Amino acid sequence: MEEIIYFFFALVFSGTGVYLFDRFSRKKNFALGIDINKKEQNKTPEATGIVLLVLLWIFVSAVSFLNEFRIEIFYWLGLVSVFSLVGFVDDTTSKWKKKGLSWKERAFPVIIASFVFGFLVSGNIVNAVLLGFFVGVFSSFHNSFAGLNGWEVGSSYIIALFTAFLLIGTGFFLYAAIILALILGLLVFNIFPARVFPGDSGTLFMGSTITGLIALTMQKELLIVLAFFYLPHLIDFLFLKMLTNPKDPTQTKIKPYKILENKKLGIPDYTGKTRYDFAKLLIKIFGQLKERNIVLIIWLIVTVNCFFWLFVFGKITL
Repeated sequence: MEEIIYFFFALVFSGTGVYLFDRFSRKKNFALGIDINKKEQNKTPEATGIVLLVLLWIFVSAVSFLNEFRIEIFYWLGLVSVFSLVGFVDDTTSKWKKKGLSWKERAFPVIIASFVFGFLVSGNIVNAVLLGFFVGVFSSFHNSFAGLNGWEVGSSYIIALFTAFLLIGTGFFLYAAIILALILGLLVFNIFPARVFPGDSGTLFMGSTITGLIALTMQKELLIVLAFFYLPHLIDFLFLKMLTNPKDPTQTKIKPYKILENKKLGIPDYTGKTRYDFAKLLIKIFGQLKERNIVLIIWLIVTVNCFFWLFVFGKITL
């Protein structure tokens, strides 16, 4: 019952916060980006994920005051704050600095935060390295498995949902419920046609909350199961982007999709070999697709993948 109450209030606050940020951003012309996969090239608020960070602090503080204070939860909150703030700085500086932060400027604080978090949780150097590597790598996948309305937020919500299932019966399930509500409040405004984008502040927020919460359990099996949840992300980054487009895996130099007259998306006419990502692989398999349909297929694949690994590891039975 307690989890339901927190979920409800977190969802209401998240939806309201994202709506207000949307209005503020449009009015002040703050952190607006272009929805490049629409003919209209709509200006859309980015950096919306910072709203979720503020609300996470509020709800974690409320739980700590009303229930119990747990220092490890604030280690986790500190980790999430560093990740999300690095993303927020990148989201906002990119408006006056052509390329935003360099990958080194982004990576350094994220790596340090991951290893410090790992040490605080585990208490020894070896586990700190392992946990830090786990959190840093898999959190970053949320930032790369992206590009279409609802793609990254919807996929993150699905993984957060299955993560919450893994945490049922533990002292971390309440926090998983709060994360689910916060992400859902953003997803409502991010599904096609998106009114807001999560920005790096949102993708890194979602990644660090999910991976960091599982890392707090220090249970090897849960870490392994979560890692397998990211199989589609792994395929997208390592076996598609890095193999076919290693010089520009973020796909910023050339628009990643061709917008057709029927409003479907196609693969651009590249010079040389085709530069693939997960969405373009689906276009290759199924032919030209509307943006929302590509995202729905991706969501289905992520869901089936999570169910499969839960079954393989005996977390569910048929």
